Amino acid sequence: MTPDELDNLIAGNVRAARARHRMRQEDLADELDWTRSVVGSLEAGTRRVTLADAVALCGALKMNLRELLEGAPEDALRTLGID
Repeated sequence: MTPDELDNLIAGNVRAARARHRMRQEDLADELDWTRSVVGSLEAGTRRVTLADAVALCGALKMNLRELLEGAPEDALRTLGID
């Protein structure tokens, strides 16, 4: 899985989780102390997700790292110690 593919995968999972929580991009941005444009670029897959971002997103969206990475290849999850 390329970095761009991983960014797009996370973007889709963030969008889906935000929708499940009935949050607007602005709501998530406020929760994270980010701007709406940062959330928008992350959800568009044009912003690389750092480990600190992943931790913040998991907290704000009440999900774990495996859920954030849902759809990633099993070998990538194993590499991260997520079984």
